[in-house]
Amino acid sequence: MAATDNTKNCLLVLEHDAKAVLGSTACLNQQEYIVRQCGVSINQVRSAFRQYPHSVLLANTDCDTTVALLDELAVCPESSRLPVICCCEELNDNAFTRVKKIQPFAWLPLSSPAQMFECTVGSACSYSRVDARHERAIEKYKLIAQNIPESVVMLDEAWRVDFANEHLGQLVEYSDPLEGLHINNLLDAETLMRLQAVCRTLSANSKQNFQGYVVTLQEEMIPVWFSVSKVGASNNLLCVMTNLEENLQAEAALREAEAKYRALYLNAAEGMFRLEETGQIIEANPAFNRIFGFEVLDWSTAPTCHNFSDRFVTADDFINLMDQVQTVGRQSKFNAQLLRRDGTPIWGEISAHWSIDPKNQIPYVEGILSDVTERRCAELDLQRRATRDCLTGVFSRGSFYEKLNNILATARYDSGTFAVLYLDLNDFKNVNDTHGHHSGDIVIKELVERINAQIRDRDVFGRIGGDEFCIVLENVRSACDVDAVVRKIHRVAEAPIRINDENSVSVGLSVGVAMYPEDGETPEVLLQRADQAMYLEKRS
Repeated sequence: MAATDNTKNCLLVLEHDAKAVLGSTACLNQQEYIVRQCGVSINQVRSAFRQYPHSVLLANTDCDTTVALLDELAVCPESSRLPVICCCEELNDNAFTRVKKIQPFAWLPLSSPAQMFECTVGSACSYSRVDARHERAIEKYKLIAQNIPESVVMLDEAWRVDFANEHLGQLVEYSDPLEGLHINNLLDAETLMRLQAVCRTLSANSKQNFQGYVVTLQEEMIPVWFSVSKVGASNNLLCVMTNLEENLQAEAALREAEAKYRALYLNAAEGMFRLEETGQIIEANPAFNRIFGFEVLDWSTAPTCHNFSDRFVTADDFINLMDQVQTVGRQSKFNAQLLRRDGTPIWGEISAHWSIDPKNQIPYVEGILSDVTERRCAELDLQRRATRDCLTGVFSRGSFYEKLNNILATARYDSGTFAVLYLDLNDFKNVNDTHGHHSGDIVIKELVERINAQIRDRDVFGRIGGDEFCIVLENVRSACDVDAVVRKIHRVAEAPIRINDENSVSVGLSVGVAMYPEDGETPEVLLQRADQAMYLEKRS
């Protein structure tokens, strides 16, 4: 029931006035109005008003106690929202002067006709409802103003602060309320003049913006962006101020960061680039151009006019790079051979990632290119040294054995055949002793070059020891084919070898042969049989 009653229009009657005024309430429609008596104290009246927000107070001003209560009610916050109808026996100057502090909604003689009484009460209740909605609207807008990040101030016609949110107080470092303060206490002189100029051209419900400064309690000037508008047809002003200090600091920091990035971009040792999906170069820094041998300042001929894919020795390398970037989103330390402007091959290491331009949502690839030619050549040289004999360039002992094992595994799987040749130089010790080790090295290198010319590229040639070598002849059809190769090796080995301008030497070779699978089915057995055959030939 209470939930229904407090939505109705309520007529509040003081208990000691009930006898005098309740007779006048008999005309009210009980479906629209309720009548409630309340005690004769300010707290009881306020409590009743909170319980019934759509209330009207009916007061008998012929009673001194009632008049005293009205004077007390005049200084309460609720007084502006609680309509008061003053009733008395006779309406005259004496009656009006008794009520000095409160402003009644209406005056009625106690003997007023029912129709007049009902009309007056109805008007007061309507006013109460409208006023309540107005108060709620004000509270709502104040709540909004307090919770927006900008500083908000409402100025009256005298340009004094009628309302200011907490953000403005914090901005100007005032701990006391700003209400009543003249706006010239918060603005510097130039900003105040600009505000005055804006207001002279400001029409109702229009808005103008400008940049100015507010002045804090410590006289510090803070840049703000003003948005000024008139409130309805009045001369009241609404000013919304956005603090630009943080924005300006952020912009300065951004400009500094951009300058640092630009300096890094222009002076970096690594090439930096941006590509379209097709590989077309959108942008490249000077280091990128230098890597490819283009003039840094000659932008008309720089690689920014070309497609990055044109710089790759192997087209598949560029395709693999772009596939990896588009599929995974990035690719780190991708190594590929690239071509300089003059056609010289270099090794490049590329790290790239996929990105999207925030302005036009167009995808692109951004990356860094390093010239790793020296490092790559050093790695390849180290790899070659690990697998090749330093003097002759043929496979080292360990690499030869590895190759032999692989060939054996393939032959077993394919039922293939191959031959192992074991070679040993004759009288090589005499060359070293007579002409020195340098001459011996010349002899070995020359012999290896001659023998290499007699075998196929797919055959495996390795140095097993000082003057001992092994060759694997793959996929031989018969022993006759092997004998033909051995005869050619003997012939080139027997030809004289010039070791200096004055001397030449002749050395021969002893060659032993083992066939797979006839002579053995393991590397160890095959090498042993070939070695034995070589010694038989040497002794003969």
